[in-house]
Amino acid sequence: MKTLGTEELRNKLASIQKIVVAVDLSEHSEATTQYAAELAKSFNADLYVVHVFSPAAFYATASEKTYGLINEECQRLRERLDQLTDGVREAVPKSEAVLLMGDPVEEIIATARNLDADLIITASHHPGFLARLFNLDKAPKIMHHAPCPVLVYHGQNR
Repeated sequence: MKTLGTEELRNKLASIQKIVVAVDLSEHSEATTQYAAELAKSFNADLYVVHVFSPAAFYATASEKTYGLINEECQRLRERLDQLTDGVREAVPKSEAVLLMGDPVEEIIATARNLDADLIITASHHPGFLARLFNLDKAPKIMHHAPCPVLVYHGQNR
């Protein structure tokens, strides 16, 4: 296992310029976004607040009405994502909301790679038995495939 020396680690930390924060738009997303904003502010980094909508359940019964529902859901998610991002713009003026569709893990990793991100921040919600059984926690998957370091945020009241 390779470890970074003190000087190399200091240089790596000093070079954080782009942070991707992956949010699921749950009640924990605001705390995760605020935490990411504080880090971005400390490093004078750009912040990308990213949510990935996975409409797979909608496509099970695809019809013209289904596409209308998907568009409505995307609009609702966009509004919530914009609210989160607007909430941190005072601290981090270089903040951008990014709404994507697809597999959350794949899209977060691809976004970090495309942006040449220096850090990904995501939350872990201490999944219960069923969530672990069905492998629903995304943080470990992101950590194992990310092109950059990943910080997993655990809120105060979890």
